[in-house]
Amino acid sequence: MWKLVLIALALCFSNVPASAQNHIDKVDSIALQKNKMAALNELSGEYLECSAYFTVTAYCMAGYPAPTVPKLLRDYQSSAKTALGLATSTGRAVGLTSASVEATSKLVATSQMQSINDGCANIRDLSQRYDAFCKKLLQVPDERFAELLAGKICTGLFRCTLNSGSALTATSTRSTH
Repeated sequence: MWKLVLIALALCFSNVPASAQNHIDKVDSIALQKNKMAALNELSGEYLECSAYFTVTAYCMAGYPAPTVPKLLRDYQSSAKTALGLATSTGRAVGLTSASVEATSKLVATSQMQSINDGCANIRDLSQRYDAFCKKLLQVPDERFAELLAGKICTGLFRCTLNSGSALTATSTRSTH
């Protein structure tokens, strides 16, 4: 009889670590999924900011009488369209609709114009903040996604606030999604 009780206890205790490990694995999987979704949401928002930046820059370039402007204008318009497409597809992964992404894009562009006092003469402020970051984001998006997965939101080339003290921040632009 004692042998049977000891065997039953041994079986119970041998299953506890396995079930505890299964629980830990499930919790880790859920945390990883939440982290991935948060990173995708942030990435979608950054694509939106870049799309707006390229749009505002193209708007400000239009009509400038330099021979290189038409090509630059086409490049910025193309980059704006690409970034908006990436914002939309990345946003879908976190449950955003295309209409929501496009509406937010307009709000972000308006905020960026306001940050330069609605004057293209101040476009350098946006350029300093966004140009290098946005071009790199379109060239190597996986690198940025890895940074976001590691929790590096306002690091490297991406600065969360505009130099002019605007209320535009990483969280405020994403909260409207």
